[in-house]
Amino acid sequence: MMSLNRKMDLELLEKLCLAHGVSGYEDEVADLIIDTIKDNCDTVMKDGVGNVIAFKKGKKTPKEPIMLCAHMDEVGFSVKHINDDGTLDFLEVGMSPTVLPSKRVLVGKNRIPGVISSRPVHLSPDKTHAVKQADLVIDIGAKDKAQAESLGVFGDYAAFDSDFTLLGDGLVKAKALDDRIGCAVMCMLSGCELENDVYFAFTVGEELGGTGATAATNRIKPGICLVLEGTTASDLYGYEEKDKVCKVRHGAVCPFMDGGTFYDNGLYKTILDLADKNSIKVQTKTKVAGGTDGARIQRCGKGTKVVALSLPCRYIHTSSSVASVEDMESILCLSKLFIGSI
Repeated sequence: MMSLNRKMDLELLEKLCLAHGVSGYEDEVADLIIDTIKDNCDTVMKDGVGNVIAFKKGKKTPKEPIMLCAHMDEVGFSVKHINDDGTLDFLEVGMSPTVLPSKRVLVGKNRIPGVISSRPVHLSPDKTHAVKQADLVIDIGAKDKAQAESLGVFGDYAAFDSDFTLLGDGLVKAKALDDRIGCAVMCMLSGCELENDVYFAFTVGEELGGTGATAATNRIKPGICLVLEGTTASDLYGYEEKDKVCKVRHGAVCPFMDGGTFYDNGLYKTILDLADKNSIKVQTKTKVAGGTDGARIQRCGKGTKVVALSLPCRYIHTSSSVASVEDMESILCLSKLFIGSI
């Protein structure tokens, strides 16, 4: 089995996770990816919406183009207003406000440190009240509005300030594992000898509805697409078995459907067969939840056959997602086998 458990590979994943790529601000991630794959692919370009599109020649040319897709953007924040006291009102992208109080963030390209602030629970008139977006601000330590404005933060993004950490026995803790794991896998595959020609689409705006996936699909016009993603793992205390969705350390997740897509049944079975024949761990979801770029890809043009492989992530869409290196390895191996099976 190909292994992600090598220093170089984990260093790549770490670089991708630590890069900032909040939806709408993916350039830092895109530049890192281009620098990583430019010598491995026949063509690499950035399209008008910010996607990175690469083509790699394989041993054979399939009847219809094969596309692998992973999104570059991550959940985060956009500064929408500066208050008189120098705190920042923000819009959140892709997460629940309840997970945000006290989280550290970095604002903009200058990485201005800040903390998400809210009224302390013990001072709230209703201690059962769930935190809402309107209750939260980013505190960057500015003494007033003028000082905050001088830093040029209005309209800029903020990303979680979170380390990449090896955790326990074979786990990783990081921000943005959704979907830097997909980006890392495609970067690694670009350096491999592949059985078929492949287009790699590193897309923007998945957390905002799939803008980049639509543009990439209209450009490439694939017959088949493999979406590489992160997905919710709730294998935690308090969840009933049917509500755990999927489990960390139980292999790559190959869903038969999600909240936006019914995946191609033939491709779904192909991945399960490849896993079985090659003794690779794979699982499916026990609950229809979430969504991927697959929904947009499936509906573009004349339609595309879509299948997905996802990394089970605990605490997804937070500053501290947790996932298994062994599960990453399963995605990498199955992706390469899938390309050769078409």
